[in-house]
Amino acid sequence: MFKNMKISIKILLVIMVMSLGSLLIIFGASAYFMNSMVDEFEQTNITLGLNSSTIAKESLLDQANNYLVMIVEKQAQAANEKFYSVNRIVTESAEYTSSLYTDSSNFVGNDIPAPDETVMGEASSKYFLVKGIEETPEIQKEVLILSNCEYMFAPFLENTEILNNIYIGTQSGISYRYSRSNQFNPDYDPRARDWYIEAMNAPGTLVWLPTYLDSYGNTCITAAMTYDDASGNRAGVVASDVALQDLIDDVMSMKVGDTGACFILDDNYNFIAHKDMDEASFDPDINNHFDNDDFIKALSGKTSGIVETVYEDENSYVAFSKLEETGWIFCASINTSEVTLPADHAKEQSDMMTATSQEEMQKRLFDINKLFIIYFAVIGIILIMVSFAVSGTITRPMQALAKNVKAIGKGNFDIKIPVESGDEVGQLAERFNEMQDDLKTYMEDVKYATAEKERIGTELNVATQIQASMLPSIFPVYSEKAEYKIYATMHPAKEVGGDFYDFFYVDEDHLAMVVADVSGKGVPAALFMVIGKTLIKDHTKPDTDPSSIFEEVNSILCESNEGGMFITAYEAVIDLRTGEVRYANAGHEHPFIMHKGEDGKYVYEEMKIKAGFVLAGMEDMVYKTGSFKMEPGDRLYQYTDGVTEATNADNELYGMNRLTDFLNNNIDKDPENLLPAIRADIDEFVAGAPQFDDITMLSFEFCKYKE
Repeated sequence: MFKNMKISIKILLVIMVMSLGSLLIIFGASAYFMNSMVDEFEQTNITLGLNSSTIAKESLLDQANNYLVMIVEKQAQAANEKFYSVNRIVTESAEYTSSLYTDSSNFVGNDIPAPDETVMGEASSKYFLVKGIEETPEIQKEVLILSNCEYMFAPFLENTEILNNIYIGTQSGISYRYSRSNQFNPDYDPRARDWYIEAMNAPGTLVWLPTYLDSYGNTCITAAMTYDDASGNRAGVVASDVALQDLIDDVMSMKVGDTGACFILDDNYNFIAHKDMDEASFDPDINNHFDNDDFIKALSGKTSGIVETVYEDENSYVAFSKLEETGWIFCASINTSEVTLPADHAKEQSDMMTATSQEEMQKRLFDINKLFIIYFAVIGIILIMVSFAVSGTITRPMQALAKNVKAIGKGNFDIKIPVESGDEVGQLAERFNEMQDDLKTYMEDVKYATAEKERIGTELNVATQIQASMLPSIFPVYSEKAEYKIYATMHPAKEVGGDFYDFFYVDEDHLAMVVADVSGKGVPAALFMVIGKTLIKDHTKPDTDPSSIFEEVNSILCESNEGGMFITAYEAVIDLRTGEVRYANAGHEHPFIMHKGEDGKYVYEEMKIKAGFVLAGMEDMVYKTGSFKMEPGDRLYQYTDGVTEATNADNELYGMNRLTDFLNNNIDKDPENLLPAIRADIDEFVAGAPQFDDITMLSFEFCKYKE
């Protein structure tokens, strides 16, 4: 756009850009520094507000975390002490019961009433035998031994509020209980109960059973341990039911802020206590209360800690502490937003004050920038007026020069531009006058060169048409012949090429096929091609071997080959009655034969035969005739090196491997469809890269024997 402007406008723009640009830089720098100061002040206020808020949040979070951890650890410690006392009671009861069996002679037994003989609500011993167990002397003796348990069980039950009872199940089928209840189930067999089975599977070790609800809907847990007889064998299990409702009520009644709550998990991470536990839709599975597994991961391998997670669809902090005795986990949670609420409120107040201060500074900065714009506009108007006056004194002589140059451009080379000054404009006028004389001479030379080029182009076009007319180009040929199909193409690298193909009848039973490549390109190669093609066809006669044909043609070409050119050629003569092919090769590419392989499928294979020397390369050369047989359905593919030596932009050759693969991937294509397909594949491979060699191909399919 600047190039097309008038010089006066350009001069005006240069003066304005330099002058106004300097002012703009000064004003811009001033405005930039003032804006930077305002921005820095704003950023400082924002940073201070963020830092203060961050510090306040971190402090509040630390306090909340410490408070939550303290709550759960305190509750866990209190619960653990209670469970430890139960552990001690059950362990001592089991040891005492074992001592009764070991030293039974030192103890005197008492009669034990049946459950229905006791008073409901009064602590007492009672027993019954499992259905099917007879009261034999051995059973009576064991009952007397167990009656002594009351001396230890009674104080334990009296002094431990959380104990509901202490009871024993023996392997012999006795159910002994020290409790305040006289209820019993005649079908009850302690040996089939979980507390008995779990304890027997862990002899000598106290086991805790999962929680359950008693008949009053209160949560309970059972502790059990085996005891041994005098022989050291397991004789039965001592167990006690522990009432957990008071413990759970204490935990659930704790207030943790406005949004917090406490809950208890068992050792399998199922809820034992939760604020919604009484609702019918409550699911004790922990995965339905946490949105991810961060909390479960934190529980693994740790006895206490705190986790930031999503609990009950709220971002929360959840603290936990594990009980050593039962593996239960006491937890307390609080919403993150409640912890950070004071800090967020303080930040809002700080942001409001910062925004007010920023608004005032922006207003003052706007007034200063408005003054800068007014000063800049006034100075700009003055500079425009001065620039117009200066540019006129420079451009008027140049406008006069342009008028005369335009006349020269229309072909008037006789006009002379007047030189009125000694400055650069005057010097330019002198140079235009000199250029005018040179242009006049140059135009005459161009006119002659153009005529000569048109003459040569016409001659090359005629040569191209002549060369094309010498090659068979109407397909299908010999359409009345059903014995074969044949198709050939030649694509020269220049206007005319050195490759050629030919096919013709030697007699009514023999068909000759020739593919050849003349060294060099252009008109010399085309002329030598005409000679070679004519000689080969003229010397191909009935009962003449291809080798003899090449020997005669070679001798003739060598006689007057002052240009040192040569021809590579391959000629094959097929007997249409038998399918026998006789051929000779003068330094040319090996053809491909398509025939049935061992598996009965058609395949293209290169006929690697020893080739003779090129034609016109050396006198008295001897060529050999080879032969092979074609069956109906077989094909012969001949080509020049322009096919395999086609080169892409990366200087890679099309090559034999690609050609072989393409032929075998297109077995179904007849000659007329095969050659265009190969040419298209070559074009795709070279991708527009220039080619320097002619591309010639011939494909022959033997359809049936001539009758």
